[in-house]
Amino acid sequence: MENRQRNQAGGRGGPAGLYDAYGGDAAVEEDPNSKDVRLKSKVAMLREVSISIGDEIRDQNQFLATMGQDMEGLGGRLGATMKRFYAMWARQGCGPLLYLLLFTICVFVFLYLYLKSQ
Repeated sequence: MENRQRNQAGGRGGPAGLYDAYGGDAAVEEDPNSKDVRLKSKVAMLREVSISIGDEIRDQNQFLATMGQDMEGLGGRLGATMKRFYAMWARQGCGPLLYLLLFTICVFVFLYLYLKSQ
């Protein structure tokens, strides 16, 4: 019986017509000026956040540009080093290739013995 009276009274147990469409109490409405103040504070907060995001994006773009320039310089130095390595390799003949092969075989033997002992 009490639930039926509550449903007839607007679903909140109070007299019908005292609640607005959003479920709030129509008799206790907020002052429009306080809503404006809250809205202005939220807009100011969003403005600060967007300015902070913009500053961070500018800093990150500057960092990426600097990193790109460093990588270009590194690529040039690495290319020059590889040219000198290939020139040295051509002068040495097969010697460095045999050392590389011997080193690889030693690494595989060491790994085999290490894994077998475990």
